[in-house]
Amino acid sequence: MDEDYEIVADELDEATCWRLLARVGFGRVGFVHAGAVAVLPVNVAVIGQRVVFRTGEHTSLTAADGTAVAFEADHTDQVAESGWSVLVRGQLDTVTDAAEAAAFEESGLHAWAPDSRDRWMTITPTEVTGRMIQRHRNLPPGARVPYMPPD
Repeated sequence: MDEDYEIVADELDEATCWRLLARVGFGRVGFVHAGAVAVLPVNVAVIGQRVVFRTGEHTSLTAADGTAVAFEADHTDQVAESGWSVLVRGQLDTVTDAAEAAAFEESGLHAWAPDSRDRWMTITPTEVTGRMIQRHRNLPPGARVPYMPPD
């Protein structure tokens, strides 16, 4: 490792985790299906401190209704060798309340996956954790780095 740089790993507080999750719109749900661990990508929104997504009527995710799941979202910057990851553990539930489903519909969230995705599901968290890794350049006291605007 180049001694001009330092890698810093920080645990994120829950409020920061929720702010980051609200920006991503995409992540992965981990759950058990047919006795094996499965991980599927989903388009998401954060509504009322729950992770919300749409799926189809007869998918493996609907079969996981009422079970413990994990949801992970992250962001990386390859150039800066930095990034963050947030993990939400909680219970997966199908939305059965028509008013709640209508409110979620107004969020504008839509699934990228083909076929009908008309079932709303939520993950109600039991634990939210996150971590950020940043690479910092070690500069001598008083040193300045010139500003270079992006292309």
